[in-house]
Amino acid sequence: MKTKLTLSISRSRVRRVKAYSARHRKSVSELVETFIDSLAEPAKPATTKPTKKKYLVDRFAGILTGKFTDEDYKNDPRLARIMGKGK
Repeated sequence: MKTKLTLSISRSRVRRVKAYSARHRKSVSELVETFIDSLAEPAKPATTKPTKKKYLVDRFAGILTGKFTDEDYKNDPRLARIMGKGK
């Protein structure tokens, strides 16, 4: 059984909800019912796949967490040159 409900909201919100309902081909009442039903449901875990990294370098984020040691510069002359510690 359906019951009538009177809401008091701003005119701009009425225009927005009516435009939204027209675009989605649902009545304002259906939108309100759907919203109210969603309040009682537990949050659903995300089912989408994680997005892929945009850049290859992003794979290496967090790897260099510490400082370079003299041993690092000795073992990799390119690193020493890049960091200004080489010859």
